[in-house]
Amino acid sequence: AGVAGLKGPEATAVATGVSPLATAALVRISETIRSRRLKHAAETVMDGADAFGAETVEQFVEFIEAAVSDEEHQELLARTLIIAQDTAMRDKRRALGRALASAASDTGTRVDEELLFIRVLADLDEPHIRLLRLMDTKPPPDLAALLGDGVVDQWIPYMIGKADPGLANAALTLLRVLKQHQLVYEKSAPEWEAIADQYAITADGESFLARLAEPD
Repeated sequence: AGVAGLKGPEATAVATGVSPLATAALVRISETIRSRRLKHAAETVMDGADAFGAETVEQFVEFIEAAVSDEEHQELLARTLIIAQDTAMRDKRRALGRALASAASDTGTRVDEELLFIRVLADLDEPHIRLLRLMDTKPPPDLAALLGDGVVDQWIPYMIGKADPGLANAALTLLRVLKQHQLVYEKSAPEWEAIADQYAITADGESFLARLAEPD
């Protein structure tokens, strides 16, 4: 068949003069990613069916029909599966499945609410969620004591880095994204206080974490 018979990464590799080893690597990478994305999407659909309460084939079909019942539901389904395919976080995929189930069980405005939820979820990676979970706790007294006499009952970037060194270098960037989605709020310190601005989780942030949590 020659070059004309090649497709996908193989054809691209030959056309650009890539070595056979690189070609084989591209094919392997493509197959691995495609398989992973398909698995993630399938898991999310099954998570949605479980949350919908589907226990029989008939109920599973009912869930799927509800998920594609109109353009709004179809948009939610398409966006949800795109997000699910590209996230390695199992908690995110479970939450996406529950969003599908919630919309499939409702014929009102729930679809719009779930679209807003998954848009936020799409923007947050594991470090964002890790930081949000940290901010759902009170700063340990020993960390507050490191700041001297200042009264600190919320989190500042310095304390975040001490509590979780893995977040130290990215704390401000992560906080900016969480603040953008109104999951945390910033409390500016008075000019007379030698303390950096403090951050705390919002009610929306607490609600978001609750939706990520594994249901009982």
